[in-house]
Amino acid sequence: MSNYNRSYDDNRRDGGDRRDGGGDRRGGGYDNRRGNDDYRGGGGFQDNRGNRDNYRGGNDNRDGGYQDNRGGNRGNDNYRGNDRYDNRDGGYQGNRDNFRGGNDNRDGGYRGGNDNYRGNDRYDNRRDYQDRGNQGGYQDRGDYQNRGGRDHGDNLNQQMGRMGLGGGRGGGNNMYAQQRSGPRPQRSAAGMANPGDLAGSADHPNMPVAKKDLAHNSQTFAKRPDTSAYDNPRCGTKIELLTNHSLVHLPHEPIELHEYNIDVFKGRKKLEKREEAGPMFREIASSSGKKDLASYTDYVYNDVNLLWSTKKLPRSEGQVPHSQGAKNGYIYYKYTRKVELGSEVRNQDSQLLSTLVDAIATARVRWPKRTGNQFSVFKRSIFLLQNHVDDGAFGDAPIFVKLRNGVDARIGVSMGIKLNLRVGITACFDVSHTLFTRPGYPLVRLFWELIHGDTLTDEEIVEGNWDADMKLARPTYQNIKLMSDVLKDMRIMFTNEDGLKFDEQGNYQEKDLKKLKDVKGFKFYQFSDNCFYEFYNESTGKNMSVKDFYSSVHGYELRYPHLPCLQKKPTKKNTKKVLYPLEVCSLLIDPVRYTGLITEKLKGNMIQYTTLKAEQRKLVLQNIIGQKAIGDCPPIVDNNDRYMTGHGITIDKEMLTVKATLLPPPKVIYGNSDFLDSEHLGEWEAVTNDPVRTVLEDAIFKRSRSPNAPKLKKRILGCILKIGSPMNSSVDFGIDDMCYHNLMKAIEAAGQPVCWANPGQAVIHASEEYLQGRDQAGVTLDWMRNLKNENLDKYKQSEDEVIVPLVLMIFQVRFTTLNCERAQFQNDYNLFKWMADNEVGVFTQGLLYKTFNSIGHTPAACKFTRLLVEKILGKIGTTHRRLERDGDHKSWKKLVDPKEPTLVLGVDVSHPSARDLKGDDPVKRLSVATVVGNIDVDCTEFRASSKLQDVGEERIVRFEVEIQKRIGEFAQFNGKFPKHIVIYRDGLSEGDFQRTLYEEKTAVETACKEFPGIETTLTYIVVTKRHHTRFFLKDEQQGLEQQGFNVRPGTLVEDTVTTTDYYDFFLTTQVGQVGLARPTHYYVLLNDWKVAPTFWPTITHALTYLFCRTTSTVTLPAPVLYAHLAAKRAKETMDGALFANEGVGRRFDLSQYSDLAQLTNCLQPNPNLDGMTFV
Repeated sequence: MSNYNRSYDDNRRDGGDRRDGGGDRRGGGYDNRRGNDDYRGGGGFQDNRGNRDNYRGGNDNRDGGYQDNRGGNRGNDNYRGNDRYDNRDGGYQGNRDNFRGGNDNRDGGYRGGNDNYRGNDRYDNRRDYQDRGNQGGYQDRGDYQNRGGRDHGDNLNQQMGRMGLGGGRGGGNNMYAQQRSGPRPQRSAAGMANPGDLAGSADHPNMPVAKKDLAHNSQTFAKRPDTSAYDNPRCGTKIELLTNHSLVHLPHEPIELHEYNIDVFKGRKKLEKREEAGPMFREIASSSGKKDLASYTDYVYNDVNLLWSTKKLPRSEGQVPHSQGAKNGYIYYKYTRKVELGSEVRNQDSQLLSTLVDAIATARVRWPKRTGNQFSVFKRSIFLLQNHVDDGAFGDAPIFVKLRNGVDARIGVSMGIKLNLRVGITACFDVSHTLFTRPGYPLVRLFWELIHGDTLTDEEIVEGNWDADMKLARPTYQNIKLMSDVLKDMRIMFTNEDGLKFDEQGNYQEKDLKKLKDVKGFKFYQFSDNCFYEFYNESTGKNMSVKDFYSSVHGYELRYPHLPCLQKKPTKKNTKKVLYPLEVCSLLIDPVRYTGLITEKLKGNMIQYTTLKAEQRKLVLQNIIGQKAIGDCPPIVDNNDRYMTGHGITIDKEMLTVKATLLPPPKVIYGNSDFLDSEHLGEWEAVTNDPVRTVLEDAIFKRSRSPNAPKLKKRILGCILKIGSPMNSSVDFGIDDMCYHNLMKAIEAAGQPVCWANPGQAVIHASEEYLQGRDQAGVTLDWMRNLKNENLDKYKQSEDEVIVPLVLMIFQVRFTTLNCERAQFQNDYNLFKWMADNEVGVFTQGLLYKTFNSIGHTPAACKFTRLLVEKILGKIGTTHRRLERDGDHKSWKKLVDPKEPTLVLGVDVSHPSARDLKGDDPVKRLSVATVVGNIDVDCTEFRASSKLQDVGEERIVRFEVEIQKRIGEFAQFNGKFPKHIVIYRDGLSEGDFQRTLYEEKTAVETACKEFPGIETTLTYIVVTKRHHTRFFLKDEQQGLEQQGFNVRPGTLVEDTVTTTDYYDFFLTTQVGQVGLARPTHYYVLLNDWKVAPTFWPTITHALTYLFCRTTSTVTLPAPVLYAHLAAKRAKETMDGALFANEGVGRRFDLSQYSDLAQLTNCLQPNPNLDGMTFV
């Protein structure tokens, strides 16, 4: 055994899992001294045992239900730690769930989110409630000053005098007052934010340069060509499409609006999130009078921080308290400026105008109570709470769908105002679904469904057969945990006197929900004891169970006393234990957004039943844009409502028509045949074709960086590694050897030689098992090394061959799914991928044993076979196809010209998951930047390199190093430098364009300086799918039924909804089947290569034919998808490397450069592997 194995396993035995850490400090004992008992008309019993810190005396239960306080809170009357302020950097941090003590906000403010500040979350000295240096309390220079603090403002002259700054230049003893000898430098007004300031000088080192004069803001973007593909009659087929945009018309005469900055508070907490601030603002505004704010018809609010009013508010700044007092919440507003809204207004702030028009158009539906509670606003979407939809409406589109577990899927509408489009200002509408609770859904019914993993129909509920099951039910810990996860953060309604009712025949009787409209609810906290829990009732002097309490006080006999009760969360004022039997509780009457656990079955139902076909989505959007009702919900946007008419805005009621081009497809070349997608199907057959399309002629030879190296033919040698489930004690699953032989036969038929034992049976050179917790990972590492190091010449059929081991890693369970449920298990997939792809240098292919055992005799009968064959060929570097070099596709002919070769790069950054961000390991919280580039002239074979950088950082640090690697490897394999470099960049928004382009363009220029004699052009294209623009066939006959009547792959749109600021275009290359094919938005930001106007759209389209894992066009160019996969694989192998190093007692210190460099090396594929291991 290697040293790695011994140290690895010794550390596992001795040290255990270091990540577990210590125990949980939150626990505490009970203080069982009895106090006062008091219960009032709500009907619930309260038992105060040891409410030591209840300074108000006694307990008061107004909710009903049973309350029991055992062991109140000792010390601070706050079991969650001290709740205090720390104003060293400003800002209040209200972390009330901090068990470890007080809240100390040293960083200042809230970080993250697009609408939040990144620095100190405090107000400057212009704000009324500034608290700088305030030692004694809350300082206010306006109406609500707290006089407990020291106000330094009155003593400014005295303080300046102490500092030696008050007596003129050079006066006093302060060293900063000494005047520098010699002439002062001249002030220049050029380029400064304020004339006379010296940016970056010794006198003014922190003076900011004007934004317009920053280097990256002075660059210009590539200009749109004078003509387009639609204007070229020889380029493709011309068609017309519909889009989900409609024109917006601003008032001809400018309207003056007064803008106010808004801060919304709930108690002492400032609400930053849109979904929190909007409802609280409307709650306060509805309860206040016009004298405090204004009539709600005179202003619009953007649900975050801005308000615009046609009339001035009562004061320039002020506070609007909640009707129940400022402690329950208040609004603080401050006048900022006067703005004009109109079509003739010049130099309008585009972001402001977009937000303002959106707020005006949706202002009516954002007041739920004024629209009959038929809308629910969440973030930027407005969800329809309709009670019914007509049968057959919108082509039977899933507008409102009842799913399982008391959850419904409801459709929502988002609207974005798009400025600077070539057609003008538009409103872009789109729809999506989210989950809502079903009104009044009984929790007992929900519990039955979760236990049985099935759904009770309404007919089955009425029959009442499930009632007997629940009477006999004895919930397990897993049952209760699952129910707790589902109810997390949900609001619960209870009716103590009205539980479940059955008639004399045992049939269930539905509750009248209208009678329960005013019933109050509470937020789910946790489950507690069952209804046999007993307490001491001082009024009777006897012990009493919860079951007996409901019988005697409420006159209700509990049917399921063995089920757990719901416990209401204690508060600082009321620490008593409040219990509600499960059967008297249900979900709230009004549907609310579901926030609980989304099970796999629920997720599957959501995807299955809410997918909108292209035609259905078009009908729904036409109805929304036409400003018509959906079911019993009124129109979301209405030109006739008081907000739209009051601001002079109208939105057209028809979808815009756009001109489009079906681009000519490239010819796909195989070793024995070719394919031309003349029908624009976007898919073809290869492994399943008759005859099988074989790999390219030279693809089976191992690549070499030396032109004089001998040509060696690759022959695959199969090996098997079985990885069992760590939840089992053995690797107890079997595999079918015939499936292995079928797979190898399909690979051989595609043209890649395989090692055979005899006709029909491929060689299984070696096999190994691994079970986490039983076996040593180091043994498997040695096994992989032996595969590479031992003499394999006996499998050669000629001297010009090289044997390439391929390990099929067959898993019993999918570890990504297992880790979500059982976080204590290590991800074996990541561990062995790091071992094989990075450490040892052995090709691997992972698959589940169920998938492996389903491999059929012929690829045509098994979709897994053809997918596996394509993946394996890509991994081992055997190119299956390329595009025709000298055909009719002139753009592709120019790109792959060997005299002027092109390096095509795909760039992407992979950020940590939400789970990693919450974890304790700082390494897993890093982002990974990946650059892939082709090593051949035909752009079929790509290699990748990755690096670590700060979490969330989209701009790549030291980008020039990655570019040097890609240029160097390209030159080694082709014997010359690229004449053109094309970068497809993913992950950027428009706000990042200027700076990122400047930095990465500079990095490319720096990298090229390292290669004497290189002369190259640079093209920089940003790729994004984060948009809501959609296209629909105007004539359904132009589509195909098997593609869901989507627009055809290769559809290009360059006009109407593209921008005036950039050279951009939309290109749809996805093969539509179920749902709507989404176009990809491309921005050509930089273009030094003088090419035809149709060049970049046609090249981008052609690159979607080269993704090696599938025989169809894909949504993004192949380099971009390879960058996605390589970044994902780098994160996986990093996780495996961390676990392997922990096994030998090694932890990486990110403050040490050597550790960071070594960890970065763990991300790089083994240089001896000649293939795209990341696919």
